[in-house]
Amino acid sequence: MVKGYENNFYVMSADTDVKIADSVVVPSEEEVKEEKNLFNSGNDKLINDFQDRCSSLKCQDGEMCVLNKDGDAECACISECEDPKDERLMICTVGNQTYISDCEFLQMQCLCRKNDKRCTRRDAIQDKIDYFGKCQDLGVCTNHELEVFPKRMTTWLGEILDALFTRKNLDTKYQTLVTEARKMKLSNTEKWWRNAVLWEFCELDRTHDNAVNNEELGRFIASLKALEHCIQPFLDECDTNDDKKISSTEWGTCLGLDKDDMDFLKTFCSH
Repeated sequence: MVKGYENNFYVMSADTDVKIADSVVVPSEEEVKEEKNLFNSGNDKLINDFQDRCSSLKCQDGEMCVLNKDGDAECACISECEDPKDERLMICTVGNQTYISDCEFLQMQCLCRKNDKRCTRRDAIQDKIDYFGKCQDLGVCTNHELEVFPKRMTTWLGEILDALFTRKNLDTKYQTLVTEARKMKLSNTEKWWRNAVLWEFCELDRTHDNAVNNEELGRFIASLKALEHCIQPFLDECDTNDDKKISSTEWGTCLGLDKDDMDFLKTFCSH
C-alpha cells in the first residue's frame, strides 16, 4: 500500500443520494511533491531534447522547428499567428496586399513555398513588406515636401530620443547625448536635434561599418512610410553615389550635420 493517511469523504452514488467511502488512501504532501518533481523533470528533459535537436537547424522567416514522427528536427510553417488587433501592426506589401501582421505574411510565404493547400496567394513568395499599416494611397512626395522633409525628420528624431530617455528605454551610452540636447534646446541652439541624428544612425548601423545598408534601413522605412511618404525618396537622395547604402557622411550631409559632428559620428557608433 502506498504511504499516506486514510480519510472518510462523501461521494455521490447511483442508488443513494450520499454515502460514505471508507479507507480511501490520500497521498501525503511528500508524495505529491515527489510526483510533481518527477513530472517537471520529465518535462525539462523533453524541452532540452527538443532544443538540442533544433539547435543546429536554421529555419527561414515564417518557419519554426518541429520534431517529426521519427523524432527528427525539421522546419515547418508557423502554425498560428496572433491577431494583434492593431492597425498600426498590419503590413502592406509591395504587391498592395494587407496582412494583419508580419507574422501572417511570412506564414503565407512559407505555405506557398511548401505548396501547402492553405496557400491562397502564390505571388506572396516574391512579395515583400512595403510598410506597416493598411494598404492605402500614400500619394506622391512633392518637391516642396521633399525640401522641408529634413527639418521635420530632425525635429521628430529629437522628440523621440527625449521620449525614450524619459521612459527609461534608452541605452545608457546615449544618455549624455540627451542631457546635451536638452541644454541645447533650452538655450535655443539652432541644431539642438544634432545628437538625435547621431543616435539614430548608430541605432541603424547594426554592423558598425559606418554605413547603413538597405536591409538595415528596411524596417525603419517600413515603420515610417505610411506616416511620412517622403521617407523613401529622401533616403534615395541621400545615397549620392548610388551604392545602395548610406554612409555616415551621406547621412550627416542629408540631415544638416557639421563636419565635426560627422567625424564624431564615425567613432561614436563603433563604441
